[in-house]
Amino acid sequence: MPSRLSRAERERFLGGRHVAVLVTIDESGAPVPTPIWYRYRDGRFLFRTAASAAKTANVRGDPRVSVCVQDERPPYKAVIAHGTATVEQSHEELASETPRHYLGAVGAIGYQRTARSAIEAGPEVTLALTPERWTTFDFTPETPLIGRLWLLAKRVLPPWL
Repeated sequence: MPSRLSRAERERFLGGRHVAVLVTIDESGAPVPTPIWYRYRDGRFLFRTAASAAKTANVRGDPRVSVCVQDERPPYKAVIAHGTATVEQSHEELASETPRHYLGAVGAIGYQRTARSAIEAGPEVTLALTPERWTTFDFTPETPLIGRLWLLAKRVLPPWL
């Protein structure tokens, strides 16, 4: 059985560079998962998106959402939050803060000069998720030390090893 993350571990993990999967509910009641960058601040997830995006319409129609943030490298860990989202005015600071967090300073400059105009369309809003229920898991304690060392080495070794 995986262990659970403490609150401090969860907060530290959510401050990392992970892509979230935001799940909204469409007008037919079907779940709609969307990979998305996020910022976690003051106990809330903040997502930048277009005012015309499907996820924005879904939140306006049904504010119940969930988000999964995971480390895809073994030993695996993840945080899943369920709660209610709101559509807020665009948090302007996220326009520069989010790409810098995910791409670094140089990558963020490139993103803002080129990719941003191709990716972002129309006026933006911020979806804000306030978690009401958490699920966390961490397989690190179950992984023997030699296994953790090998997994760490695999991050820098050629893929054929």
